[in-house]
Amino acid sequence: MHDSRRDANLSDVMRAVGILYRRATRTFDQDQSSLPVGTRSVLELLALTAPQTVPRIAKTLLLSRQFVQRSVDYGVDQGFLEFQENPAHRRSRLVSVTVEGRTTIEDVLRREQEHFADARDQLTEDEISTSLHVLNIIRDQTDWRPATEGGGLAGNEFA
Repeated sequence: MHDSRRDANLSDVMRAVGILYRRATRTFDQDQSSLPVGTRSVLELLALTAPQTVPRIAKTLLLSRQFVQRSVDYGVDQGFLEFQENPAHRRSRLVSVTVEGRTTIEDVLRREQEHFADARDQLTEDEISTSLHVLNIIRDQTDWRPATEGGGLAGNEFA
């Protein structure tokens, strides 16, 4: 059954996410010690998981392989990331986080938590968990490819 109120609320959620994303990007871009968004995304992913290839990182982050490659190259140049031999594939090296990279992403995450302090104090753990649950469902059940590529706001069953 179609529920126009829920549809409107979901649209409001997406607008709020967009505003929050743009505000966070602007805030962290003004912080000279901050990382470019692509490098930060790669660093955070690899710090939480294990070394991966550029194509795998791109797929996980839903970013183009070329953008991830540029982000990785920047991270390598800065000493945050390094390449390792990949026993499963001779030509596709693994990307891993260096000690300096791990320290850097931990500092970025700590600064973010400082920015979140006021909001955190106004929210319960259940409210935060519910928000995360809602966003995960939207992410998992939505195909964000451009309509020209067969995407749109359709569930994964159409992908």
